[in-house]
Amino acid sequence: MKYLSRVLLILTLVLVAVACEDNTVEPVANGSLVLSSTPAGALISIDGVSTEQVTPATVEAQAGIRDVTLSLVNYRDTTFSVSVTAGEQGVVSVVLKPTATDVTISSTPVGAEIWINGSNSGFVTPQVFTDMPYGNYTITLKKENFEDYTQVLVVSSSSTSLDVDLAPLYATYTTIRLWETVGTTSTQPSGLDLSTGEALSISSSSGVNGNVDIYYYSSSDGSNYIVRSAKGENGMTRETYFKVAAGSDLTDGVDSPVKDANWATQIGDRESSYVFLYDADGNYSKLKIVNYGGGNPGDPAWVDVSWTYNKAVGSTKF
Repeated sequence: MKYLSRVLLILTLVLVAVACEDNTVEPVANGSLVLSSTPAGALISIDGVSTEQVTPATVEAQAGIRDVTLSLVNYRDTTFSVSVTAGEQGVVSVVLKPTATDVTISSTPVGAEIWINGSNSGFVTPQVFTDMPYGNYTITLKKENFEDYTQVLVVSSSSTSLDVDLAPLYATYTTIRLWETVGTTSTQPSGLDLSTGEALSISSSSGVNGNVDIYYYSSSDGSNYIVRSAKGENGMTRETYFKVAAGSDLTDGVDSPVKDANWATQIGDRESSYVFLYDADGNYSKLKIVNYGGGNPGDPAWVDVSWTYNKAVGSTKF
């Protein structure tokens, strides 16, 4: 009986001791991190949970090894591990890397200078720029005898190329008078420089007939009047070819066909349709005889011509 009483006493003491134990859970101690980035404004996440704060900021974090992620539009997410010490403050500064992709810039024709945000890149089309950071860029393409082309290019995963059909520059000349070659004076020029719009004498002594592309020819008996290529007259060498078109409006937007073996070297002086011209430099023009007169004794024949000159070699656009 005494033995039983002792057992019960021991059990009672154990129960009292257990009941008296302190079951209080100690709180986990925190530290803090001073986070900054270049550029600023990156969203801060710790262990995959957003703090809803952006750099630069001081954030509280549990002691231990923490994974910190900084996220900013057009920059790669940057994740790093940092040791947080209870009651202490850590300092971390990060340079963010831009999100980038390859960008191809091309043009027709090729060889246009590529300017980016107002500065010459030193490259010409076509060109592939590797690892070009995401963002907006003002791209300008420049090529002699073509209009400058400018566009804001948004570089992103879905925008990786720019292909431009460059527009030629033109010169327009109106109502330039050419005189027949017979019975005229030095003040009544027969020749024409298509590129400059100058009416020039075709006299070999004038020293300028090397620039003449076409001229207004008349036979000595007055039976033949034509506008023809300069080559072969008074030592002139520039050959120009003619293609009569179906239209009469120089501004109708019709492009020239490509010059071939069927093009002629002259037209009649009463042609009412416009004609396409292909000169010795490889430039195309679109010309029309807009008026004519004279042709009587003491009154030399003349024609007035108007035309559009395409400054871009080989371009048939009008």
